[in-house]
Amino acid sequence: MGDIVNTLQELNVADDNFVYLNYVDRASVWHITDDHVESALSETSTADILAGALATPGVTVLSRYDEDILVNIRDNGLLEDYDRDGDFEGYLAGVIREEAYELDLLSISVERHDHKRGTCEVASNIKVTAADLRGLDYPDAFVSGWEVAVQTAAGTLTLS
Repeated sequence: MGDIVNTLQELNVADDNFVYLNYVDRASVWHITDDHVESALSETSTADILAGALATPGVTVLSRYDEDILVNIRDNGLLEDYDRDGDFEGYLAGVIREEAYELDLLSISVERHDHKRGTCEVASNIKVTAADLRGLDYPDAFVSGWEVAVQTAAGTLTLS
């Protein structure tokens, strides 16, 4: 059992409660170019981190809209070109980068520092049930890199 599972038990988080996972990465961009968002998507690791969560067997990953993300990707026909012998996690990361706007899985914002330079922030906000997290062989590896938050009787608690 991992530290995250022990913490969830200590906080009396029920199996059907959600564990919220948030990840943010940033890239310096030239916002005067038309491809600054695409550059940020390729330079940040947000799509890779999200793909890792999606490719984990036994975990249903929900979007901020309560949609099963992997089912949504499949329903949009974006898994049809996947070579079953390939790297599923890498394939998903590519799909997330290519279809970032269509899938609406990432929050993308640009802060302009001057008339050319800026920072593009790429974030992912997902949730999984505590039961799914408890069922993993390596739950701490699953949440590694993510900011983890749970609802408790005292309010939202961010775990570090």
